[in-house]
Amino acid sequence: MCACILGYKVRKLPDTISYYADEVYVIDDVLLSEFHADLSASALEGLCRELGPRTVLMGHNYENREVAPKLACKMKNDLITDCVKIERDSETGCLLCTKPIYGGNAYAIFQLDTEPQIVTLRPKSTESLEKGVSAGQIIPFWHKVSETDALSKSLEIVPEGHVVSLTQADAIVAGGRGVKTAEGIGELQKLVEVLKKYFSKVELGASRALVDEGLVSHSHQVGQTGEIVNPQLYIAVAISGAAQHMAGIAGAKKILAINKDPDASIFGASDYGVVGRYEDIIPALIKQLMELQ
Repeated sequence: MCACILGYKVRKLPDTISYYADEVYVIDDVLLSEFHADLSASALEGLCRELGPRTVLMGHNYENREVAPKLACKMKNDLITDCVKIERDSETGCLLCTKPIYGGNAYAIFQLDTEPQIVTLRPKSTESLEKGVSAGQIIPFWHKVSETDALSKSLEIVPEGHVVSLTQADAIVAGGRGVKTAEGIGELQKLVEVLKKYFSKVELGASRALVDEGLVSHSHQVGQTGEIVNPQLYIAVAISGAAQHMAGIAGAKKILAINKDPDASIFGASDYGVVGRYEDIIPALIKQLMELQ
């Protein structure tokens, strides 16, 4: 198994990755210092044509959802996204890719027979690799990245104080349309801070409604048009349970729903449900969690 790192002056990262792969290819170019889907796809195409890999695996995150289709197009190959399991058919050599469909209510298995077999894999859908005893080989790979490969241009990058990584979160507190205000978001953030004493990584999530209202940035959005998440605990606050949102949390280990509507559809998909106003329930929950410490 080989790994590929794209970037500029990536420093110690190849050394770390080398204990989890046989070979680590490093494409280091100043034009890759900031993310650009076209340039990343062009660099990966050069590596694929040089190495001729049988399979290309990419994490199903915000960036790769844009890079992977571009790479598949350049390689004139198929792409299966958001897989939760992959295995190789021992007889045919085809890659069998399992992914959720119909909002996570069913699973389908797709077969890839042409190479390279390009797949995006949902984060946390497999067990983490153990660190190897010895490091793999680190190989610089030269590929001329050209600005002419860019089909789009970034006009502005909006900075955010906290880097959101929903796909890596162990617990997520997400607000929906019923939260409505910045003060409500503040209450959810208080719960996030308390949960950090119980989980290594806790993030604030949101339904599309809060993003459209401008209360949180798109990086917090969970759902089909946001991030697909797999936390140990997902707390859905004032979220009705629309199919688009539920598709993003199908992999959550435990779901706790808080909603004042006892008929909210999200209760049907939750492990635990609390009926009531979140303004009353969240402070009480925070108090209980703090007393347990």
